[in-house]
Amino acid sequence: MERLGAVILAAGLSSRMGEFKPLLPIGGVSMIRRVVDLMRGAGAETVVVTGYRHKALEAHLVGCGVRFVHNPDYRHTQMLDSLRLGLGALPAGCGRFLLSPADVPLVRPRTVRALLALDAPFVRPLYRGEPGHPVVFRAGLLPLIRCYSGSGGLGGLVETCGVPVRELEVDDLGVCMDGDTREQYNALLRAYQAIQDGRCGA
Repeated sequence: MERLGAVILAAGLSSRMGEFKPLLPIGGVSMIRRVVDLMRGAGAETVVVTGYRHKALEAHLVGCGVRFVHNPDYRHTQMLDSLRLGLGALPAGCGRFLLSPADVPLVRPRTVRALLALDAPFVRPLYRGEPGHPVVFRAGLLPLIRCYSGSGGLGGLVETCGVPVRELEVDDLGVCMDGDTREQYNALLRAYQAIQDGRCGA
């Protein structure tokens, strides 16, 4: 069976939020723990890339079955740099990889299963035409990721290098909801409550 790796990006300063967003709760469970549980539930060997407040994050996730790699230059590097660190910390032999920021906590497990069921070099979910996370990519992209020096992060790499992309429209608003700002966090709380109340599909 093909090995699956996952990288969760949690190195940022949370400057727009004003609080350390990975540890903010959604329904009593931190955002980062929800993303970790999603990746681990998919069977992925998971690495969390830390930066700001890395010791607090590592202590929070003790016993969750994840590896950590610290980006000491988190103030001055981009997400693609953290992705490279995360990929380097995963065991050799992974054929595919999931990638998610730490602040996308409401993605449904069935969405991840649907993404993994597609066979393409790069797969991303869409909600009403808007791209989201997590994305899935094959190990064949690793050489490009290591050497790419252009702009736009992983999305820029995919576009610039002409990587074939498979897009999957999903009935899951969670793929497009993150917690960069206080307003977005409040929207996440409302969406979570709607799910609990049965006003959104689980």
